[in-house]
Amino acid sequence: MLPAKRRARIIELLRTEHAASLRDMAETLAISLSTLRRDVEYLCETGVLQRTHGGALLEPAALKMLEPSPEIASAIASAEKQAIGRRAAAMIQPGQTVIFDSGTTTAAAAASARERNVPFTAVTNDLAIGALLSGNAAIHTTVTGGYVRPGSSTLLGAGAMQTLSRLRADIAFIGTHALTGEALSDTSIELAEIKSTILRAADRVVLLADSGKFFSTSFCTFGRLVDVQLVITDDKLPPEHAAVIRALGVPVETVESAPRLRGVA
Repeated sequence: MLPAKRRARIIELLRTEHAASLRDMAETLAISLSTLRRDVEYLCETGVLQRTHGGALLEPAALKMLEPSPEIASAIASAEKQAIGRRAAAMIQPGQTVIFDSGTTTAAAAASARERNVPFTAVTNDLAIGALLSGNAAIHTTVTGGYVRPGSSTLLGAGAMQTLSRLRADIAFIGTHALTGEALSDTSIELAEIKSTILRAADRVVLLADSGKFFSTSFCTFGRLVDVQLVITDDKLPPEHAAVIRALGVPVETVESAPRLRGVA
């Protein structure tokens, strides 16, 4: 297994356990202690984890700003994101205009949309998603203006917001770093501003989020659950959490994803 996959599994484990010893993590993930130690050291150096005596942890406060590298982020809950992406792409009808928010789950939706070969117009504030969609001649792809966020393919700023604010799309696929109660939130004010604009730019807003994003917190609120018309997530979302969302009048679709791997090479 590639290092990004291993490191994503470590983050997923600590999101659940909050803290664990190196020995317990190595046993749970079925990797050698030396390999785990190198991965933990890397994640500590990049600010994702904090070392403890004999182990590591994710600080609850740090989770609000936690942003792994794009390679690790795409590997976290990858099977779930792919399943969510396939369901989202299936919603697109010929001739529609669709906004793709920047993010790994929306990128999965874009990848599935490209494979469907349905003609539609796509708008995105993500250079990587734009390049992905432009690989299919049936999809008319527009990338917003703005500046590139360092370390990512996300476009932010006045140029991006100006493009999005002029739109009235049929569907917007939007992601979130965290969902707490009724609030949708992300890790920076600039990201929140873009996402708030997307919420107002489509007739139907569909939130794409793996179950790990629910009932956690992040830095800056950009909207409320009632601002979206549908939530698509994976089948690992506890039924009681889905019930809370549905009680707000927001439909929830859960998609079946592959079981999590216990062993990581």
